[in-house]
Amino acid sequence: MVKNFNFILQVFFFCHQRPDRSFHYKGKKFPLCARCTGMAVGYLLSIILVILLGIFDLWIIALLILPMAIDGTGQLFGKWTSNNIRRFLTGLPGGIGIIYIFYTIGYYFFVFGQYVGKKYMI
Repeated sequence: MVKNFNFILQVFFFCHQRPDRSFHYKGKKFPLCARCTGMAVGYLLSIILVILLGIFDLWIIALLILPMAIDGTGQLFGKWTSNNIRRFLTGLPGGIGIIYIFYTIGYYFFVFGQYVGKKYMI
């Protein structure tokens, strides 16, 4: 059961699940790496933010994702090595930004559908 859950998380988050880049609690490794753990927490927080604040401008969404993109790219190309705290702290706003991208796209499709529906109603 746990192996299936870890596989689902790996596929959903595209997570490498490396032990050296994951948090540990009482000797047990988290099922996601630190960055993906931050993104998962960001996903949950974004639900609250959507309810309280509504839609964000695209530049705010870009600013939320930017730290994660910079840190991940710099680490990928060997410019620096991030620690798990930095990975988590860049993944958190990144997760919020990713959910807001999907929310914004869905919102505008909904608005567009209402417009088209009113325009072509008989």
